[in-house]
Amino acid sequence: MSIQSFTFTSDVGGFDGYQALYASGTDVSATDAPFAARVEAHRFGRMNVFERVLSGVEHRRNWARVRNDGFEHFTLQYLRNGVFHGGPLGDERRLSPGDIILFDLTRPQRTRLEMANFVTVSLPRELIEAAAPDAGRFHGQILPEAVSGLLGDLMGSLARRAAATTPETATSTARALSELLAGALGQMQPSEEATSAILTDLRRQRAEAFIEARLHDPSLDVAMVARGAGVSRSALYRLFEPTGGVAHHITTRRLERLSAALRNPAEMRSITTLTFDHGFSSESHCSRVFRSAFGVPPGRYRAEIRRPGADERGGPLAGESARSLLDAWSRALA
Repeated sequence: MSIQSFTFTSDVGGFDGYQALYASGTDVSATDAPFAARVEAHRFGRMNVFERVLSGVEHRRNWARVRNDGFEHFTLQYLRNGVFHGGPLGDERRLSPGDIILFDLTRPQRTRLEMANFVTVSLPRELIEAAAPDAGRFHGQILPEAVSGLLGDLMGSLARRAAATTPETATSTARALSELLAGALGQMQPSEEATSAILTDLRRQRAEAFIEARLHDPSLDVAMVARGAGVSRSALYRLFEPTGGVAHHITTRRLERLSAALRNPAEMRSITTLTFDHGFSSESHCSRVFRSAFGVPPGRYRAEIRRPGADERGGPLAGESARSLLDAWSRALA
């Protein structure tokens, strides 16, 4: 096991570079404040440590992002100083220096930062839940310094000593962080907002699972999903309102599945067969919504994506970029 590290600065990469760095795990947008970023990143086995100074930037993970990237790990964000607003979507709160916020990557979240100096530690789900089985109930909850002081001290020390830390200490350090987190959570009760958000998340996940199993059925509609998920139509509408509605979600998922099939060189079914096999009621409707999403109709999309040389690129391989390295680190936590 080796320690890997890299540094990103906005002086070199600019906002576009920073946005690309995190593109695999979060949607990054600029705020009204001047943008600045410095990221020092280290990987210790299955623990990732980041020391960051960020300003004028917002990170957002919505339901589509959560579903598509499949990340399942936890992150701890320890604020040293500056302005840091964070929490579940719509329930962000301001941290005070010394506070820690816990995020479960299987749930939506947002952070907004202005001259914030903070340390982030990413840990595997099974390691956190072995020490704190109900950690997911505290998603987006702020752990004040009064109950998490030792945890913050260890996170800060780990970031400061990252370059001198040996790989052999990674496992024991990760376990110590998990146990200190469990101790801090044991002194707290999940907030009412967090409990309500978790219940909402579970209902949404149940509805999405029902939809996934029936995407091939052209009769799939709001009424069927409501019955299958065990919620009222009005409750279902509220669950999917942040992402454009139930019908929009169904269409988007069908398009994502269809585009994946069209990119698959082993997939030999005709466009007509694929259209109906993916739950679309007609070729014309499928072609129209597909063109709206991808810019070309399904047949042309398949032809262009499979033509010889379509995936050849000059310059460095994508796997050599910091973005791909960061993505690989995150997926290694699964």
